[in-house]
Amino acid sequence: MNAPARATTAEIRRVLDTPRGSRFSHTRTGTRPPTREQRLLNQMADNPRVAYRQAHGELPHWMKVAARQRTEHERTARQPSEEPPRIPRPRPAPDDGPRPKPPLPPLPRRPRPRLHRPHSHRKPRSRSGWCLVAYTLAAATGALAHHLATVVL
Repeated sequence: MNAPARATTAEIRRVLDTPRGSRFSHTRTGTRPPTREQRLLNQMADNPRVAYRQAHGELPHWMKVAARQRTEHERTARQPSEEPPRIPRPRPAPDDGPRPKPPLPPLPRRPRPRLHRPHSHRKPRSRSGWCLVAYTLAAATGALAHHLATVVL
């Protein structure tokens, strides 16, 4: 019973003696094991395309699309077209068919209502400002008239 316990403590001691960050395979600070793609690329390093990809990185998608379009364009440019050239249909003459109907005249404009309606859904402004101005003007005019009346009479 003593032998398995010593083996376990030896394994624990070996793990604890390793430098911090590389004790376990999945740590936040340590490096992760290579993915399947990375392992396969390392195996195929002698392939020139794989070597170029490892040296320069993977090509962007638009470059792959552009290369594919370029090869398709070159392929179609080399092959002469099998179809005869298309001849456009003749344009119709003015007297070929029934006479088109004249366009309808525009509809008359609706008369504007004389009532004041707001042009939006918002609440209309209150007119208390104009009422206040009118009241102040009337009071000032009355005070001036009273002053002039008392001075003159």
